[in-house]
Amino acid sequence: MSKRKTYLTSSLTSFLIGLFLLINSQVNMVGAVIGISILNSSGVSFLGIFFILISYILFLAAQSELEKKLKLTSSIKEDNIMKRLAEETAENQQVKREIDHLVYELSKGNLEAGLGHPRHIKGTNIFYLRGRNGGRLYYRKTQEGYETVGKSGKGRIQDRVIERLKELYSN
Repeated sequence: MSKRKTYLTSSLTSFLIGLFLLINSQVNMVGAVIGISILNSSGVSFLGIFFILISYILFLAAQSELEKKLKLTSSIKEDNIMKRLAEETAENQQVKREIDHLVYELSKGNLEAGLGHPRHIKGTNIFYLRGRNGGRLYYRKTQEGYETVGKSGKGRIQDRVIERLKELYSN
């Protein structure tokens, strides 16, 4: 289970315990019988509030785990051919904007951006995200996050980028 899910589960559990304690902190009277509690009413109320505060802190911890951005690096400029192909791709402003959006989504860890599941280039450890307007962002997983290794539009440049990536990153 991820850290975030652990925090959320603990937060929900603490909240429910706190809520239960607050609801049951009143001394119950039914007819002539008085309910007796081991702790007095104010002690149970204090525990209830304590558990709810713990729940809130755990919830904030879960949110901070969600907002952490992954480390996103780029090696496109390290290879002259990939750099030139990325520059050719950037001439189409619509595709450039779409790739910029895919980069932003990848930095958040969203692998479902664009047209859904990432595609894989056979014989490599390279995957790519596809945009609706033809933008393609090629990346690989690293220990800290992701590394972008190529950009292209759909079509002729895409074929050239994939061939070059196979040359550079084949297993």
